[in-house]
Amino acid sequence: MAPSSTPRWLGAAVALAVALPAQAGRPMSVDDAGVADAGQGQLEAWWEGARGARGTSYLAPAYSPWQGMELGAVLARDHGARTTLHGLQAKWLWSPSRDEGCNAASSVGVVHTRHTAHSTLALTLVGTCATPWGALHANLGALRMPERHWAPAWGFAVERAFGPVTVHAEAFGQRGSAPTFQTGARWEWAPQ
Repeated sequence: MAPSSTPRWLGAAVALAVALPAQAGRPMSVDDAGVADAGQGQLEAWWEGARGARGTSYLAPAYSPWQGMELGAVLARDHGARTTLHGLQAKWLWSPSRDEGCNAASSVGVVHTRHTAHSTLALTLVGTCATPWGALHANLGALRMPERHWAPAWGFAVERAFGPVTVHAEAFGQRGSAPTFQTGARWEWAPQ
């Protein structure tokens, strides 16, 4: 994607999000075992970074062409390193989605950093268990990165709603690197 097309793409995505009915998503790195209903889509946008860092901005649209399947994309800009990342993902449910109890899904994705020759491939098993006090999410998978062979990857998250505010905490990582821990919150400004 050319640098001059990024603002136009971002503007079109924001206009689409404003024009369509919206529902708040989960700004988490650990995936959940859920997909949108057939014919529905979502657009998530968020920023993350360490204290004092410029951080990274994300834009992630997703669409479900049929029940149990979700196709997604991501565009990210690391403001400190001045790098752009883009990727694609397909996620499918193993069983019909349930609001209570456990669900399982799988995903495959590819991510590429602009101005590099190689991409990273990700294969993930995703589980979510919804309980009366909140939801637990677990990811177990592998990453095929350009500089090494397949590396195991993992992630765990918990989220709980307190009225219009949903808080979450998560930990994730891969073999050979320190785990990442992060927390966050989502506010519901209006019902649905």
